[in-house]
Amino acid sequence: MFSKNNHNAKGFFLIEVIVSVAIIGVVIIYVLGSIYDTVEVAQRSLERTQAAFLLEEGAEILKIKRATTNGWTQINTVTGGTTYGFSWNGSDWTLVSGAQTVGMFSRGFTCIDAARDAQDDIVLSGGTTDVDTKKCTVTVSWQGGSTSRQEALSYYITNTTLW
Repeated sequence: MFSKNNHNAKGFFLIEVIVSVAIIGVVIIYVLGSIYDTVEVAQRSLERTQAAFLLEEGAEILKIKRATTNGWTQINTVTGGTTYGFSWNGSDWTLVSGAQTVGMFSRGFTCIDAARDAQDDIVLSGGTTDVDTKKCTVTVSWQGGSTSRQEALSYYITNTTLW
């Protein structure tokens, strides 16, 4: 027959199995959460890298545009503070009104007049308008998860070519 100790051992074994399964379940949930966080970080990193490439491309497009015939005239006549975009027509970039959509990203640029002081240095306020210099800002925005994200690149462009 069964002894009382054997019956208690079976009950104790069942408790050990339940505790072990609970511990393993908690560990699996933690590992899965860590994997999810890692994938989320990798996705945000990929998005920021793509945005950086779009920013750089936008800056390069404006520099290329400036070097073309009538390119500076097109850049110089954009309305200050108004957002414009780029359009590829198969052989050349054109400047268009409003931001452009590139995949999940929205890219646009603005240009404003630059001013120089008496020493011919660019100043943020005051000074005299330099008709041959613009401050351009390329902006890329996108929806990253549940958050709107934006990156911007500002630089000065002049009516000269250095090459």
